[in-house]
Amino acid sequence: MFSGFCSSFLSVLVSAQENTAPNAPPADGTRPLETLGETVEVTTEAATEFASWVSSGQRDALVALIIVIGTILALILIRNGLTRLVRRSKGTDDNSVLAILERILRRFRFYFMLAVGLGVASLVVTFPATVQAGVEIIVILAVTLQIAEWAQEASISSIRRRAGRAHGDTTMLVSAVNIIKWFVSVAIWSVAALLILDNLNMDVTALLAGLGIGGLAIGLAAQGIFRDLFSAMSIIMDKPFLVGDTVRYGDTWAMIEDIGLKTTRLRSKTGEQIIISNTNLLEMEIRNMSRMTRRRMELGFGVIYQTPHDVAEKIPGLVAAMVKDVQGVEFDRCSMSGFGPSSLDYELVVYSLNPDFNRSMAAKSKLLLALFKMFGEEGIEFAYPTQTLFIEGIGTESAQSDGDVKLSVVSNEGV
Repeated sequence: MFSGFCSSFLSVLVSAQENTAPNAPPADGTRPLETLGETVEVTTEAATEFASWVSSGQRDALVALIIVIGTILALILIRNGLTRLVRRSKGTDDNSVLAILERILRRFRFYFMLAVGLGVASLVVTFPATVQAGVEIIVILAVTLQIAEWAQEASISSIRRRAGRAHGDTTMLVSAVNIIKWFVSVAIWSVAALLILDNLNMDVTALLAGLGIGGLAIGLAAQGIFRDLFSAMSIIMDKPFLVGDTVRYGDTWAMIEDIGLKTTRLRSKTGEQIIISNTNLLEMEIRNMSRMTRRRMELGFGVIYQTPHDVAEKIPGLVAAMVKDVQGVEFDRCSMSGFGPSSLDYELVVYSLNPDFNRSMAAKSKLLLALFKMFGEEGIEFAYPTQTLFIEGIGTESAQSDGDVKLSVVSNEGV
């Protein structure tokens, strides 16, 4: 039964769009004001005719009136019941899905209920020709306006829900959300207005062409501003970084100070303020250092070649045991990495459990001091740059009988 009613009601809407009523305004794209005036005249005449028809006491008129009133009352009861049910279940979160549904239900307008009642009555009772023409116009207007209101509320509520999860500068966030709301509202109501005009048999081709040319001209003139504006919206919605985050892009390492509608301001590690457009910033590869759960640190050191083999072999184990006693770091691996010009090279990899740069550097300092202390206690010597010179072929009187003399000169340089 419900599916049959829906199909019948949709057929009314389709017939309103495909068929021009006997008294409906003629299609004339050159007289838009006259067409609107005639539409208002037809609707007013239909309302007067319907009132006279009902007051005449005819059976069909009374049945139509009862159906209209009953449909309106039923829709009001359904709306109020659903609203109370959703209100009890939504909780305290104003941005939840149920809260959005409640706001949509509140926009269930009386004019839409009246149009639905008239549409149902027209399926049961045969209306006079003038009244039928007015009913078709009212249904078109009411359905289009109601759907536009629902779409506007759903879109804006979804934007608020997304923005409500963001952190940082709330002033900038409110400004950006207001701009997005304005764009969404203009788009929705523009489409609704065009649909209404088209269903009232107006020629909207010229209007669409004019809007398209005007929009193209404005877009070309202000494309840089719009690009940065939409980039700001992207930053707000996607949240690649927030105010206070430390980021790296290119060769720049800086902290986010402010996210504007056109530019983003950063404070570099050396103190100066960096201002960059939102579009240029998003086109780069951005590394958000504030979202690291831990910081990886690689430390290299070397020991002298005179280190015994068994000692060199147990160095990774000694270092691993030493790292476990240093707070704030987690051991990953330690191994010999190669033979250097003057040292046996080792590589130590650890993780700082606090990703903050300053605290990570403090943990690194503690780790290096502990390594230095441990090597001193174990008698292991760090290597430092050395150079050995071998000079051959220098003959002396005493050396002629002994053969060639090799002179070894060792020069030590501190690190």
